[in-house]
Amino acid sequence: MNFEYFVAKKLLKQKRKTFSKPIVSIATAGIALSIAVMLVSIGVLQGFKNQIKEKITGFTSHIHIIPFSVNPSSQDNVIHLSKQEIAKLQKQEANISVINPYVLMGGAIKTKTDFHGVALKGVENDFDLTFFKENLKAGKLPDYTKKENQTQILISQTIANKLDIKIGDKIRIYFYINQNYKVRPFIVSGIYETGLGDYDDKFILCNANVLQKLQNLQKNFYHGYEIKLKDFSKLDQSAQNIYNNLSQDKNIQTIEEMEPSLFAWLGLLDSNVILIIVVMTFIAIITSCSTLLIMIFEQTKHIGILKSLGATSSSIIKIYLYKSFYIVGRAMLIGNAVALTLMLLQQKYKFIKLDQESYYLDSVPIEFSPIALIAINLTCIIICISTLILPARNISKINPMQNIKFE
Repeated sequence: MNFEYFVAKKLLKQKRKTFSKPIVSIATAGIALSIAVMLVSIGVLQGFKNQIKEKITGFTSHIHIIPFSVNPSSQDNVIHLSKQEIAKLQKQEANISVINPYVLMGGAIKTKTDFHGVALKGVENDFDLTFFKENLKAGKLPDYTKKENQTQILISQTIANKLDIKIGDKIRIYFYINQNYKVRPFIVSGIYETGLGDYDDKFILCNANVLQKLQNLQKNFYHGYEIKLKDFSKLDQSAQNIYNNLSQDKNIQTIEEMEPSLFAWLGLLDSNVILIIVVMTFIAIITSCSTLLIMIFEQTKHIGILKSLGATSSSIIKIYLYKSFYIVGRAMLIGNAVALTLMLLQQKYKFIKLDQESYYLDSVPIEFSPIALIAINLTCIIICISTLILPARNISKINPMQNIKFE
């Protein structure tokens, strides 16, 4: 054990009451609070962004391949990708997870008491229904591999509640095609709920073949192809690569282009969290620096004695830096423990609720990020070391004889 660490340890174990003791407690609480707020803020931000992105991409995927002119009712504005073209795209862009074709059509459900406008999305037999399986509230997912299930549909809880529709009900959907109305019967096989009001209010999943026949589309022609990616962070890069490998009669549209207001809101959340981190970092710096200065000015007698006994200014600076690092370290441990406890409790019990219509989620989402944990703690250590050195230099200005006489 070196001399500086030994003296710092003895000073920390002092039990006599001093002016700096409550200040140290306040500083510990301030730094711990700053660490906890920063970690929880990042956890909430990541939770919001990831869960909302998962819900949006569950409905629309990440990238759409569409014709340049987008009028879904026109035979001229549909596209076809051969198996060779799809295989080429998957080979050229490793970030592609799956490519699914779809057909879109607007309609209206009419019951005995009410009617409701809806948007139908027709999919093929091999469409990935994982997202709807995770959000299924009643019934079962439609199985389009069987011919007798071609008229099965999946509707939202919102639509079901508004029109008093139950599992197994046979409903009629009206379509307006070429200035004429057409009616088709469908059977409700399942009811989902995601919390995304704009989608839950309108979206119905059905079989692509039914919508193709209604619009007189050829079997292998669709209004678009949706692409799910493995890594969302590579969205722009993947979109550009996919676009470069398409023919000139096709265009692409990313999820960020389809939902600009939603992603602008998520970007605003980033700005808010950055502001919180800056404020909390400033609080941690002020509390740690002011605490060290108070300890130095309060213990000038001890510093004077140590200097008169031959201790150098650099040794005494190390003593008080050791004391400060102990206070900061303890505060960081408390802050981490509080933050992790709150995040784990929220993940398990979801005790902080949200208005689902406003925030798209029924409770505050939390996602623990080990990288964020390490980054916040390392940043705090570096900043504290850098800022504590400046007030510690005041020790070199203390005259040992004057301070001993003063006492």
